[in-house]
Amino acid sequence: MRFRSVGGNKAFLFLGAGIILIFLVWAVFPDLFLHYDIKESFDPLQKPSAEHWLGTNDLGYDIYSELVKAAATTLTIGFVSAFISIVIGTIMGLLSGYISGVTGEILNGIINIFLLIPMLPLIVVFSAYFGADIKNIILIIALLGWCSTARAVRARVKQLKQMPFVESLIILGIQHRKIVFRHILPNITEVVSARYILTVAYCMLTEASVSFLGLGDPVRVTWGGMVSSAFRGGGFVRGLVYWYLAPGCCIMLCSLAFFLINQYLDNRTKTLGSSYLE
Repeated sequence: MRFRSVGGNKAFLFLGAGIILIFLVWAVFPDLFLHYDIKESFDPLQKPSAEHWLGTNDLGYDIYSELVKAAATTLTIGFVSAFISIVIGTIMGLLSGYISGVTGEILNGIINIFLLIPMLPLIVVFSAYFGADIKNIILIIALLGWCSTARAVRARVKQLKQMPFVESLIILGIQHRKIVFRHILPNITEVVSARYILTVAYCMLTEASVSFLGLGDPVRVTWGGMVSSAFRGGGFVRGLVYWYLAPGCCIMLCSLAFFLINQYLDNRTKTLGSSYLE
């Protein structure tokens, strides 16, 4: 049994999806856009020109080529860490929302504890301790960023649990496991989808923050790492806007795109009051 939702501003969806599609093409087919290898060195600190659209950095690397190559790593961190985070948050939200009594309160308490922890300082500490490998960064961000999803899922599950169709299933003696995964889970897909899109943006911004502090993977180039390199190489002091503005704009545009898609999904979720049974 599942509800069908209607509504949502499709302009948000198309605009956000269009921006993401451009970056995905960069990530999947970087060789189509690269002018030079990202480790090919030229004269350092060249200004934008026909040969180097965004100039070169202090090491002489082509900034535009780095920008294109960084899309794959940055998006991978965002999508993968968000997926792990959403899985953990959905499971915790389902269990804490459906289970009553002491067990449910304990699970809810765990969620609240993680909500109170300042995540960025903890991520910085863990990144410094476990190392700046990209796998470690993905796991750390995912394992510390699931609590807001769990809270949103829990609230929706608590609402669904009070609905007549769930009460009828319980009276009929249907196993709780089947009720949760066959009847409640399909009805929270809108919430989970909206949370996933927003979590991707959160994970990308978190990675950018960690990289800016010098705790990102030194082997792989990311947009946050490019901003950090510009800061450490004197790009901000010298006013070399083309060096740090481009990766900063990519981060901003990606976050904006995911926010727009989330707005569309959130608008769909809010129409559940006028939904009909499928």
